[in-house]
Amino acid sequence: MIKLSRAGWNNVIIFAVLGFILLINATHDNVFYSPDGSEQKTSHETPILGNDAVVLTLTINQQIKIERIGKTWRAIPANISGQALEQMMMSWQKTISSKIDAPIDIDEQLALIVNVELAGKAQALLLSLHATANELLIFNHQTEQWSAVPLQIYSQLLPMQIFGE
Repeated sequence: MIKLSRAGWNNVIIFAVLGFILLINATHDNVFYSPDGSEQKTSHETPILGNDAVVLTLTINQQIKIERIGKTWRAIPANISGQALEQMMMSWQKTISSKIDAPIDIDEQLALIVNVELAGKAQALLLSLHATANELLIFNHQTEQWSAVPLQIYSQLLPMQIFGE
C-alpha cells in the first residue's frame, strides 16, 4: 500500500471524487442532451410553442385574451382564473406535438385561431387549431408545418370555462 500522510490521502480522495463527478456530468450530457445542446426528443416531436418559450399574451379568436401579470395570469373576459388558468397556460408551454404531413380535408373556416406573443420574439406566433375525431391538429403559420396532439390535450389547452360555458 502507498504510504501517504493524512493530508495526502485527503487530496487523493478529493481528486477521486472530482473525477467521479466529472465522469457523471459527462455521461449525463451525452444521455439527455443532443450535441447541439438541446434536449433529445425524436426529430418529429417539439413543444407547441418552441423550446423555453415565455408566453406574454395568448389571444383566442381575437375574443379572449390571456396576459401575463408578473408570475400569474389574467383572462379578459374573466371566465377562468386561478389554478385553472395556471394549468391551462402550463399546458400550452409543456405540451409536445408530433409533426405530421398536411391533412387533406381540413376546413379553414372551422379553425380556432390562437395568437401567441412570446418574450424575445418580434412577431407573434399564429396557430390554427383543428379538432378531428381523434386528435387536435395544429398549423403553425410561421413555419407552415402541421403537428398533432391527442384530442384529450384540447381540453387542457382550451378548457370549456374559458368560453364562459
